Amino acid sequence: MKKDQLVEGPFGSNACYEQTFKHEGQDIRTWLCFGSGFTTSTLMKKGSPTVASALETSPELYKDLMHEDKDGRVWLPATNTLPNKGMVFIDGNNKDNWRWAAALAIPITEEDKKIAKDQTHKMDMKNVKYFNQKDFMDALETIGFFAL
Repeated sequence: MKKDQLVEGPFGSNACYEQTFKHEGQDIRTWLCFGSGFTTSTLMKKGSPTVASALETSPELYKDLMHEDKDGRVWLPATNTLPNKGMVFIDGNNKDNWRWAAALAIPITEEDKKIAKDQTHKMDMKNVKYFNQKDFMDALETIGFFAL
């Protein structure tokens, strides 16, 4: 099995993190492109049940930004959540008007604990920081992604 590595992605970035793992006896490869913020896997082929499921639960903006590469893999914007740290996601109205957003996790209040059982943090949506489309890594840095 290949080791984790950085490879060239379909968006002009050579900073796509490629990871291979076994799932139910099958080698699965995933990619997270740090240059674009898009992600895919060997299961994400156009017309596959995995893509159908992802599109069924994705907001319209994610569907509009979907990209198919030369190998038939479907790339979608990534949503990265680090429990108790924060979340990075896309925010916008359409494929021409969007940006990356980073929300830090904050401790929940006693009031929140009545609703959110077993949770210690929530996303601070009142103080979201926004980043340009090419600044996915800056958004990740905001939530401490690279400090793991």
